[in-house]
Amino acid sequence: MSLRAQVAWAALVFLAVSVLFIGVRPLVSPDEARYGIMAAEMAESGEWFALRMAGFHYYEKPPLGMWLMGASISLFGETATAIRIPSMLATAVSALAAGWLAGRITRRREIGVAAFLVQATTIGPLVMGGVASLDPIFSAFVAATLAAFYGACTSSGRARIGWLALAGVASALAFLTKGLLGFAIPAVSALAFLAWQRRWRDIVVLPWVPLAVAAAVAAPIAWMLHDSEPTFWEAFLFIEHFRRFAAPDANQHTQPWWYLLLLFPVGALCWTLLWPRVWRSLRAAGALNDGMRFTLCWIAAPLMALSLSKGKVPTYVLPLYPALAAVVTIALFTAHESGHIVAGVGEQCGRWLLRILAVVAVAFALVGGESLGVPTLWPSHESLRWVSIAAALIIWSELDALSWRARTAQLWLMRTATAPIAMLMLIPFLFPSAFVRESQLPWAALEANQQSLVDAPTLITTAQLGHCVSWVTGRRDLVIAGSPGEFDNELDMAVDRARLLSWQEVSARIIRGDGIALVVTLTDFDRLLTSPTLPPPDASDTRGDLVIVSWKRSRAAD
Repeated sequence: MSLRAQVAWAALVFLAVSVLFIGVRPLVSPDEARYGIMAAEMAESGEWFALRMAGFHYYEKPPLGMWLMGASISLFGETATAIRIPSMLATAVSALAAGWLAGRITRRREIGVAAFLVQATTIGPLVMGGVASLDPIFSAFVAATLAAFYGACTSSGRARIGWLALAGVASALAFLTKGLLGFAIPAVSALAFLAWQRRWRDIVVLPWVPLAVAAAVAAPIAWMLHDSEPTFWEAFLFIEHFRRFAAPDANQHTQPWWYLLLLFPVGALCWTLLWPRVWRSLRAAGALNDGMRFTLCWIAAPLMALSLSKGKVPTYVLPLYPALAAVVTIALFTAHESGHIVAGVGEQCGRWLLRILAVVAVAFALVGGESLGVPTLWPSHESLRWVSIAAALIIWSELDALSWRARTAQLWLMRTATAPIAMLMLIPFLFPSAFVRESQLPWAALEANQQSLVDAPTLITTAQLGHCVSWVTGRRDLVIAGSPGEFDNELDMAVDRARLLSWQEVSARIIRGDGIALVVTLTDFDRLLTSPTLPPPDASDTRGDLVIVSWKRSRAAD
């Protein structure tokens, strides 16, 4: 197979699994709706340094990710697809970094293309690439930083300075996306690698160029952000960094030390199943070359450092997968070429397992999942989805069998990576929307009542629903009732505090006849009904655990 054909193959697979159906799945609250309304507010107002979430000051993340989503909204409109495009492009950058790294280590372009495909079909990066989130964007910049640093480690003279400068630019962009982790992850990876190599002089010399360039890129933007939001860095650095690392509160994802170690192999599916072969290949190779040492440091050092943090989220491991893709690709390529990889009983068992699962999926389609003890997952076309799953599993099985007929390592690995393509393409269609409460997926109810919510003099909702309400209505003046959640930046700003109400204050406004539309859960609505003088609403729409009610403005209020 020619290199050009291999590149075309990898590009088509990426388009199929990461681009083609990017807008199919509904927005997920709160993350996608949160970043969506922030980006939309920037695009609407033109105030790109004003970090607002439905009009509230928001100091949890720097602005670069929202800028990219806002630019996409300016081009394509306020749609789910628009705010996901930056994540999709960032996923492509991470895959390119994996491919470049593998090609640089081995000096073989075909291995680089295969590594791109391995990264593109790794489940964690693939799924996150279809989510409007800062994590894929941040991960792409971290991957670019470390890839450029490896370029510097394997160069000299002006080329080395160029690579170091590029690493500085990429790390500054990572910092402007998610903060100090943009410096910390590359730093611990590079330090571990240079220490393993006993390159003590480089530990002192190499950081200065990227640090200077990073400062030159980030400092002006940081200053303009401070000028626009004087309290941003105080809140962001203390609350979102030091407190999360040392003593996170209940809202900051406290997890045990082993949490990320458990999640990392889950996100690496389906390539996790080949880790035993990768390990045997590494052992058979004996001493590791410099490139493989670098990739292992890129994986292990940040994983151990991040595990020390008290606050953890699953996406912390996302920047590590490009290095893993390079390791997996190089190890499997080498093992196949040396004759150490042949089809065995394990592969046959795996294919039979896929076929059995396909039969089970057909049974669900014929008799219904509930009859077999599986709750309804999709409100419509459930049988069609089960049949599609069965077909995708059969395609996976047969393509995997075909891969073992390949004579070259290149063709074998490309076929192996492509085998689950049908199943990966189905992922956006398999979001279990029927299994999710109405308040967690409120789009249909909000769109049905959109005009009345837009026209209401005062729009009140909860922190849980605020992002979704603002996205559908376009209103940035909504009022939050009950616990403020992330609508409170903890700086007790008067302009935000005025829009945070207790349930008693909500009741008082309704009784006073202010003219209110209310979007709440049934539980919160029942809390309101305990007030004996609360007038009956003029309009009400209850769907599942979601309630949308409104009271017209009274003459007394006027």
